[in-house]
Amino acid sequence: MSRHIAVFSFPAYAHVAPVLPIVAELVRRGHRVTFAVVDEFAGKVAATGAEVLPYTSTFPWATGLGDTASDGYALRAMLAFMGEGLAPLDAAVRRFADDPPDLVVHDLAASETARLIARKWSVPTVQSCPEFASNEHFRLNEAQAETDSAAPPDLTDPELAAFVEHAGQLLARHGLSDVDTGVGAPGYHLVYLPKAFQIHGETFDDRFAFIGPCFDRTVPPGEWTPPADGLPLVLISLGTSRSREQVGFFRKCVRAFTGQPYHVVLTLGRWVDPAELGPLPDNVEAHPFVAHAALLPHTRVFVTHGGLGSAMEALHYGVPMVVTPSQSDQVVTAARIADLGLGRVVSRTEVTEDELLEAVAATASDPVIAQRVRWMSEQVALAGGEIRAADAVESWLGAKVEAK
Repeated sequence: MSRHIAVFSFPAYAHVAPVLPIVAELVRRGHRVTFAVVDEFAGKVAATGAEVLPYTSTFPWATGLGDTASDGYALRAMLAFMGEGLAPLDAAVRRFADDPPDLVVHDLAASETARLIARKWSVPTVQSCPEFASNEHFRLNEAQAETDSAAPPDLTDPELAAFVEHAGQLLARHGLSDVDTGVGAPGYHLVYLPKAFQIHGETFDDRFAFIGPCFDRTVPPGEWTPPADGLPLVLISLGTSRSREQVGFFRKCVRAFTGQPYHVVLTLGRWVDPAELGPLPDNVEAHPFVAHAALLPHTRVFVTHGGLGSAMEALHYGVPMVVTPSQSDQVVTAARIADLGLGRVVSRTEVTEDELLEAVAATASDPVIAQRVRWMSEQVALAGGEIRAADAVESWLGAKVEAK
């Protein structure tokens, strides 16, 4: 039977991309999906067959949140994510007034509107987890806090009081009460990694579907052609988010691999201009973006920021990693990769050119890493991806939720 599913995601590539194959599979099975999305991703959402529910992001993409050690960082971050979480509310209430959803899928970040909608119509929620899942035995926010230098937010700051007042007025306009953490209980979870990769995975119950990576494996024609030099390929990518060390690290990579027996592909993202790297040697190429599905089947070692999506894509293709994390969630992922023997970790700012080259060479030639990567690649394949995810969502559609 066709059901109506609402989807809300934090508007960043790493959060939106893994949901799209699941949405496409649900649409293929005959369900109606309405996806709240910003203009940047509207075309990709429409291509799945879902209805696009447009809204305008309030997140400070152009400036970022600033240095984690700077004064007020924690409060800026908290307000930015909460503000983003409420940004789709007006559009969502209007859209679902006469056609409410049967289930709400929401991101683990900026989920306030989704949880309010779920409570308003007393429907189950499914959390889309592009990071490690959390339960009473492992909490990602606590693991991140151990690596984060930011001071806690000042809860007496007038900015917070002003935000709370504005949010209260917004909710009152729609006849809604305050957001609470129990909205949409019992609450289910789609986790984009195999259970073997999850920290304390054995402690998670069947409310958590560990489905592995969901990503577009098709390669657009002419996306990228393997070089004719026959050298082992090293892919270097720092993801799609801005970080202040990006340009310096990419320059370091160019110097490290110049004249070495590797072919290197740098994918720079939108925040780095290739011209900032200067002239490139014959064995190094740089692009703003190349689909990983075009590169990873040919890659010997992946030098990555440690985003969980990138790590899972690498493991899907059986590629070992050298991880150079920047943000706190990436530090947690990097530590897990090292603990499981799937690669090495280096400091983005402190590693020398010689040390980076040695880390790549050692990772490429390590038989233990190769064996561990093969094993985890098998776990990724067994997880089931978007097919298992759609099965899980369908099984949760009939869950009973106590009206609020």
